[in-house]
Amino acid sequence: MAKAYPILMAAALGLVALLAAEPAGAGSGTDNAAPFNLSRDLTFRVTYPRFLRFRVGATGGTTNLITFSPTVAQIGNGTPVAGTGGEAGGGSAANVEIVGNFGQITITPTNNGGGLGLGTGTAGDGYINYDQVQTASSSAQLPAPVLSNAGGTAVQPTLNTVLVTQRTAVWTYSYLNTTIPSAGTYGAGSGTGGRVTYTATMP
Repeated sequence: MAKAYPILMAAALGLVALLAAEPAGAGSGTDNAAPFNLSRDLTFRVTYPRFLRFRVGATGGTTNLITFSPTVAQIGNGTPVAGTGGEAGGGSAANVEIVGNFGQITITPTNNGGGLGLGTGTAGDGYINYDQVQTASSSAQLPAPVLSNAGGTAVQPTLNTVLVTQRTAVWTYSYLNTTIPSAGTYGAGSGTGGRVTYTATMP
């Protein structure tokens, strides 16, 4: 019996040593002394990806075609002509959304007019300059680029926070109708320079 006590004593001292060495916030533990009290820690982490989302017009892979069709009475009178075919604003507008989370976003317009504007596919017919297509934005925080034969002016949406942008707007297009071109259909066909591409970039 005498020899058993040192063994039991050593075991008890070992348990006390383990409890004393255990970190206060470890994931599990045992308290065998009153008053019983244990605190456990749990750490959280969220890993969020860098991303950029941009929409102009219809969602998915659809490219909207906005058509301006001034009447004979309207031609060249300087009264802007509304469009048809857009998915907002009665056909003359496009819904726009820009979302990104890693710094200032820049939106730059380009076109396939080769610096000439909108044509019919026949050079002798002449061209309509892109500055005849005006764009108005419903939100000052997401301005619309001003179009030109060279492409247009880049714009920067207003940041919501230091690095995050989340803006929506409706861009409404109109044909300014201040010139009289030759008869024909300008743009929207092969070699006619009717496509504008808006490119959003983020650092």
